[in-house]
Amino acid sequence: MESSLNFNIPETSLQVTAQAGRPILGDFIQINLFSEGDFDGVLTTTLKNLTDLEVALTLDSTASEICRVLLVEGDDSFEMSRPVAEVLEKALDLSALSDGYLEPFREDSRNLDLRSMIRGYVVDQAVKMLLSKNPTLMGMVHLAEGIRFFNCPKKSIHVRMSNSDVEKEIGLFKDAISTTEARGSLYDQESATLYLHPLRQGISGSHTVSVIADSCLHANALAKIGLYAPKEVVQACVSELDAQIVIFDASGEIEEIFEESTAYNFGQGHISYSSYDDSNRDS
Repeated sequence: MESSLNFNIPETSLQVTAQAGRPILGDFIQINLFSEGDFDGVLTTTLKNLTDLEVALTLDSTASEICRVLLVEGDDSFEMSRPVAEVLEKALDLSALSDGYLEPFREDSRNLDLRSMIRGYVVDQAVKMLLSKNPTLMGMVHLAEGIRFFNCPKKSIHVRMSNSDVEKEIGLFKDAISTTEARGSLYDQESATLYLHPLRQGISGSHTVSVIADSCLHANALAKIGLYAPKEVVQACVSELDAQIVIFDASGEIEEIFEESTAYNFGQGHISYSSYDDSNRDS
């Protein structure tokens, strides 16, 4: 399996039996299957059906449905398709939950926090499409900063730190993971909140924020919240969404974990962490 800039899945853990992908939303979506059988038709149909989502949800064309909704003024009304309505509803909910530290609709930032959530939504929908064809299918979908597994046994993934020579193994007790990008997403205009808030005190470009959640949309959004929001806001978001945020320093050592009702701060300690070894966390 070809590894991305951010992730490396150990080949000894899950063997790829089929894969397919295509450019989408300015990046590349890849589907890897770990089930035995002939699933070429399922993969082809799924990628084809994602085209409708891309047309409706792209932020790079003012003719797309989501852009037309965002540009509506005054008393104009607009009937939305389900995907657009779901994305915008989730974006509003997450903005409110984070006290505005996630701001999807700021025009001068080109809606890039919304862009991250759209990418996560597309991953989630791809998984839904695949499982609608075969509920027992096992695999993963990867797009940009997010990955979502489905029907996989206990699994782990290697996350690359801001120091690209360092990787850290994380066990996944949920299906989706997102991480801040190794190529320096803090400084490449990939966050709307960059224009609104400084990084949280103690966080710098050398830190890596990784999120484990139920959906890729939530994981992508929480990665941004983990960078900017105050600790109490991060903790509230994690508790509400039953997720986990792990913050690594440049050397791959954990500085903070936000999960459930407790936030752990390890200061300057050097603690090796992998929930992969915690069997109680894995369903």
